[in-house]
Amino acid sequence: MSIHPLLPLVILGTIFASTACGIASDINLAGTTWRLVELNGRTPLATGEDITLRFETQERAGGNSGCNLYSGAYRITGATITFRNLASTKRACLDPALNTQESEFYQALDAVTTFELTGGRFLLKDSGGTVRLRFEQ
Repeated sequence: MSIHPLLPLVILGTIFASTACGIASDINLAGTTWRLVELNGRTPLATGEDITLRFETQERAGGNSGCNLYSGAYRITGATITFRNLASTKRACLDPALNTQESEFYQALDAVTTFELTGGRFLLKDSGGTVRLRFEQ
């Protein structure tokens, strides 16, 4: 009985793929805080405070959205991420442009499905692969 010459490569590729998936699903963001540097391809307007995303535990996230504080649940599976049950305080921004930006921020959080974590940057992408939110530490 002979072994197909590509069998070792297939086995090695399978091992590598399952290891890579294991690493992604083992990411623990709890206790990290990220500062928004790009929203839908644009630099966010200055609000007087950083717009942030803080992973409080392995299931809860929150932060400052510019004019309000928010919190909710999140889930990471492999390279996918979802945010659920987000709630925020209801203060109005003094500048209407900041109200619009804050709405865009929440819409972007709701739209993200995958993430990429590289070198102090945390990218949140929608189902089409477009980076909706870019954060830095």
